[in-house]
Amino acid sequence: MFPFLNRGLQLLNRLQKYPSASRYLPRFRQFIAAAAPHELYRVNPRYLAERLNWRQNEVLDVLTYAAAENLWQLHWEAYCPDCGGLLESSEHLGDLHGHQHCEACNWSGSIALDRQVTVDASLCETVRRLPSGRRENEAFRREVETRLGRMPALALINRPLFRELLGDQTLPPNRALGVQRLVIFFSDLKGSTAMYERLGDAEAYRVVNEHFQVLFEAVEQAGGAAVKTMGDGVMGTFFTPAAALQGIADSIRGIQALNARLGLHGEDKLHLKVGLHSGACIVVTLNHRLDYFGTTVNVAARLSDLSQGDDVVLSAAVLDDAEAYQIVHTLGQWEVQPLETTLRGLSKPIAMYQLRLGVA
Repeated sequence: MFPFLNRGLQLLNRLQKYPSASRYLPRFRQFIAAAAPHELYRVNPRYLAERLNWRQNEVLDVLTYAAAENLWQLHWEAYCPDCGGLLESSEHLGDLHGHQHCEACNWSGSIALDRQVTVDASLCETVRRLPSGRRENEAFRREVETRLGRMPALALINRPLFRELLGDQTLPPNRALGVQRLVIFFSDLKGSTAMYERLGDAEAYRVVNEHFQVLFEAVEQAGGAAVKTMGDGVMGTFFTPAAALQGIADSIRGIQALNARLGLHGEDKLHLKVGLHSGACIVVTLNHRLDYFGTTVNVAARLSDLSQGDDVVLSAAVLDDAEAYQIVHTLGQWEVQPLETTLRGLSKPIAMYQLRLGVA
């Protein structure tokens, strides 16, 4: 191995300080040493997942760790939804503009993080020197994009680790980037205030923290993300309604199992309240971190207020999805009850349903 490459690969040892990243390090180092240059420059994370035989979220998190240590550089690009031409490219998310104009086809409009904005990554020169400007690199990128599709920027932005470690990749004040469709959930614990009084602050907090771990794991396994905690509640996201229903079903079952494991009975039992809504929203910077706002977020929060515990209150926007409808009506996981009520603060009524988890 060339001395420079050996020294560069040693820089990857910085990842050992992250327990969640250290187990990926041997395979990651081996790949970087043996990969062709075009596999390391402006590479699609979906290709890395295929090449390394890792899950997509594993690749995104490892790249986040590496970017935080200045070992890999992220690249953000915006593409025209009409002609597919490149509109803007930047190494910083905050430099992208939400409204774009395409000189090639005269399209003008807002770009969405889940549709027109993509992300890829390059290995930094300090780790391994890469030739640049080669035609085979562009041909390779086109082949990968044709076969796997571009990586939507939202897939990375939505990862909790990205928001935790790459806080500098935020948007300037008063600037927002849109999301065309996202499933938002809010969860809360029924009767948690009374639980603190019965069990005492320390014991109740321990129970609540265990509930967080159960919910976080279930959401993660279903491909979602817990964006933030608010008291004993959680706000989170899923990319599809079907994934949301699966993640929430697993969360409710996990909380029921937690009750049994902790020996919680009667009034001490935990009951998860959940609201789900799907639609457009915006991403902004709040308290130096990326966050989600908009009507979709507000409606999801209102729906969770209607939940009674061990159930989900969701909008028709979620249930209208064909795959989600199949999960509810064909697989028999849920008991469905239409709700006839209005949501506080909304001028127009929306169709909504209460779902109770049936026998698994």
